[in-house]
Amino acid sequence: MERIREFFTYEKPQGYISVSNTPPCLYRQERDWTCSIACIRTLLSGRVTEVASENEFIEKFELVPGPHYVDEMIEKQMLAPARVVKTNRNFAKEKIGLPLLARLLEEKYYVMAECMYNYAHWVVVLGYFAVRNAEDTEEHRILIYDPYYDQVRLVIADEFLTMWCDPAGHEKEFVAIR
Repeated sequence: MERIREFFTYEKPQGYISVSNTPPCLYRQERDWTCSIACIRTLLSGRVTEVASENEFIEKFELVPGPHYVDEMIEKQMLAPARVVKTNRNFAKEKIGLPLLARLLEEKYYVMAECMYNYAHWVVVLGYFAVRNAEDTEEHRILIYDPYYDQVRLVIADEFLTMWCDPAGHEKEFVAIR
């Protein structure tokens, strides 16, 4: 029996897709507030031969404890070594969703997204997999790297979509580089 969808966010899949793109190094965050730094370092590991340490990153960009978001990353040029940078600011809000995430991975971008797993928490998106029923995102999975726990986790795509927002619940922030 198909679920009746009346309230929660739901996206209609755009065809079957299974894709992954994993950066060479997965960096664990060293402080309780440095998930964004760990994710940026992880993405940059696929673009530079030597990635700055967390301490060097904090000093260079004069970062203070607390969450850090896309606007600051762009303003301070934290992603400068990347050849191409795309963020949620490059797309209309209605275009930001699971199909875009899968397409960026398919186009060989390394992707990080801000979500509510641990309140304003950044994770690296490693893969998107349509399993069983290609037409139902409840049957799709997203592979993420969580730098706080230093773990790779497979999550239900619908669950990720619900958690993929800022603390106010409005923006789906992400960074994609190649």
